Amino acid sequence: MMDNEFLSIEDEQEMPEQVWSADQTEEPGSVHWSTDAQQELPKSTITVEASGLSKTFRLQGEVIQAVDEVSFAFTEGQFVAILGPSGCGKSTLLYLLAGLDKPTSGELMIDGVDVKRLSGRQEYRFRRQKLGFVFQSFHLIPSLTALENVMLPMELKGGMTNAALRERARTLLGQVGIDDSRHNHKPGKLSGGQKQRVAIARALANNPRVILADEPTGNVDSNTGKRIVQLFKQLAEQGRTVIVVTHDCSIASIADVRMKMEDGRITVMENYQPPANQKPLVLKKKGRKR
Repeated sequence: MMDNEFLSIEDEQEMPEQVWSADQTEEPGSVHWSTDAQQELPKSTITVEASGLSKTFRLQGEVIQAVDEVSFAFTEGQFVAILGPSGCGKSTLLYLLAGLDKPTSGELMIDGVDVKRLSGRQEYRFRRQKLGFVFQSFHLIPSLTALENVMLPMELKGGMTNAALRERARTLLGQVGIDDSRHNHKPGKLSGGQKQRVAIARALANNPRVILADEPTGNVDSNTGKRIVQLFKQLAEQGRTVIVVTHDCSIASIADVRMKMEDGRITVMENYQPPANQKPLVLKKKGRKR
């Protein structure tokens, strides 16, 4: 794929923002939406829905509230950026959404399925089929080639011939800008940007409804980072829900929804349209011991 095949950030039209902020003058527990005509989203389009989702840890006898009763609903075709300072809980939240960690309390629905009701085996299969995860440090298997890394999720899922696996893996690598000459290279022979693109191709292997990415531009140069941002935007426009944890302003600038976190809580939601049936967001007073 040539660079000009990626969507151009400059060509994106700015959309009017709808902002929810925790820093309002209303009494504690109230929610303020800054748009006069809030549009409600049909239930059928929701792919990721959290209600009162929380995660606590114990560290040296102290209870740490990493994620504190967050609620939201995202839909197919949305590109979501989760922002906030280091340690605010955004990566922990992403791991909860991915099924890589268990919430302490709250509800989580992925593509209409209550994941808490799934057995361990069912959850493994569900995650493999519905979710694609892109790690900041790539997590490619060093003994496998780029092509084999992308084939692996499809092999685990089963149901495809080896020839079909290879053909789909080649197609995916081409779509993320990895040309044929790199397909048989192992990760040690690839640049950081190439590794990240292979990781994205692997995340797409089973055609997931939801793509989750943890700081996907954190280990690549700025030019490569810009192309990766454009690729995520393109994936969202194809109908997937793309949720990215990031410090990268270029991701935040073109995301459909920007969610800011602090101390495990959502403090700002920009351009967010709540579904008709979403429970009201309840804010807790700050200042309690964490």
